[in-house]
Amino acid sequence: MIDRLVQIEQERLHSLGYDTVVTPSSIVVDEKEKVLSLANESLIMTGIRIGNNDLVADTTTVQLISPTESIECTQRELSQMGTSINKLFKTFLIIKVKTKYENVPDFRLDFIRVSPVLKT
Repeated sequence: MIDRLVQIEQERLHSLGYDTVVTPSSIVVDEKEKVLSLANESLIMTGIRIGNNDLVADTTTVQLISPTESIECTQRELSQMGTSINKLFKTFLIIKVKTKYENVPDFRLDFIRVSPVLKT
């Protein structure tokens, strides 16, 4: 499914006259709210990396908001989805974290980034 989403995004950008660069990307989340401007890039979520203690406690909820997709679930639920997450984020991405801790325990979200480049 991830391959198909990448292909769809590449076809969309090619129809607009751009070549594409596809790269793996990670975002470290260490605060309660993070806003990312994606401009013309697209992010396809592939997974989450968290510490074992955070996974066992299951007290942290993650909310991802974009014009194209949104999801809200605990870190455990998100990690159990594995590579079947298949969420496509465009334009901007807001990451909100709800936790009982004062400071957000660091975790990492993994994506595939599809970036347009001018044809040469």
